[in-house]
Amino acid sequence: MTEEEIEDIEVNEDEIDEEPVESLGREESRQALHALLFVSDRPLSADRLAEALGDMDRDVVVTLLDELRVELEEHDAPYVLREIAGGYQFTTKARFAPFIQRLLQIKKSNRLSKAVLETLAIIAYKQPVTRAEVESIRGVSVSYAFDILQEKRLIKVAGVAEVPGRPKVYRTTEEFLVHFGIKSLKELPTIEELRESN
Repeated sequence: MTEEEIEDIEVNEDEIDEEPVESLGREESRQALHALLFVSDRPLSADRLAEALGDMDRDVVVTLLDELRVELEEHDAPYVLREIAGGYQFTTKARFAPFIQRLLQIKKSNRLSKAVLETLAIIAYKQPVTRAEVESIRGVSVSYAFDILQEKRLIKVAGVAEVPGRPKVYRTTEEFLVHFGIKSLKELPTIEELRESN
């Protein structure tokens, strides 16, 4: 559910519990965190969650999130709480992916082609990088791949290079981290690991 959809939900004021957020106990706070994460389609930072819980201490929120993660694991829920792109988000366990794909009728056309993935990999490992640098590595034009990656918000312009002509330099975005389900670029496999896996 997007933030816009959340804002569009009409709530009868008579049905709202008048209890102030600040008076929630530990279990209620953890349940409130669960609810906030459940309705969000984006990772939520601990700071943002703390603010939503009435400016609760950030460290307390992180502790409650850890407790929630353990609780989900103990109950073998079909989803897990993961730290992604500097925030927290529920993600479905991989074994349920085929059913979700069927439900959502995910089209193959939404997937990134091999050429686009190769271009994205070069940007991810060499960033910040110019289009010309990526083309020299790939040996072909990358205009189409760059258009697709920018359209999907996986890369962005991050400034200009200090070379003649001052070409734009590109880097990956937070959307890139979300798309691949990683916390930061440090979680990308090393070149050596990639070579070993092939």
